[in-house]
Amino acid sequence: MAELPPATDRIQDFLKRRDFAKADELIGAWLRTEQGSAEPHYWAGVSHYMQGRLGNTITELKKAIAINPRHTDASVCLSVLYNDIGKYDDAKQVFEQANQSVVHKRVGDDLDIDRKFAVKHLELADLYFRYRRYEEAIEEYGKAAMLDPTDLDIRIRRAKALAKKGFVTRALQELQALKAEKPTFLPVRLQLGLLHYSQGNILDAELEWEAILSLDAQHREALAYLDMAKRARNR
Repeated sequence: MAELPPATDRIQDFLKRRDFAKADELIGAWLRTEQGSAEPHYWAGVSHYMQGRLGNTITELKKAIAINPRHTDASVCLSVLYNDIGKYDDAKQVFEQANQSVVHKRVGDDLDIDRKFAVKHLELADLYFRYRRYEEAIEEYGKAAMLDPTDLDIRIRRAKALAKKGFVTRALQELQALKAEKPTFLPVRLQLGLLHYSQGNILDAELEWEAILSLDAQHREALAYLDMAKRARNR
């Protein structure tokens, strides 16, 4: 009987500890046992990225998307990476393809009904989040976002759940991707700053909050968080 694929939380734990040998060993075994699965290719891409192997990262993420065009995390990561290396057209194309595959219109579709279902998934996700069942919350936020891609706040909530689960890299990537799509959407910059701050990256947090103030000089939360960050630096 074939072994079950390794739990992603074990891989994530090794990556957080930068124990790449053990993470890659698990991912390699997963790739051998689940050759038709997009998920191990996604995690191989994450591992390569954390080790600075950008070419291999792109290769693995593209494999994940080829197997499953609806793999949102792989699309987010690949788009962010393309943005980072200046391939803006490629980044835009990845997101457009992902959006078309996930939120494609079918004859007879009723978007109002989709939004009503999205609200229910969102309510359930919030309930899971409240009781610290973050894995279920992430799944429900994902369903809500697919059904109503116009509600950008859902993606912020999903990023919060990812961070609470310990998937900080994925949370950052999701927020950065949303910021790249909607540069004037201030809540994503606010949350991105908070996530940077929680990881001790005070300068990156300040840059996000200062960007908010360049768009809205009286933004109370950004002003308060900037003051908090400056006090933390001066301790």
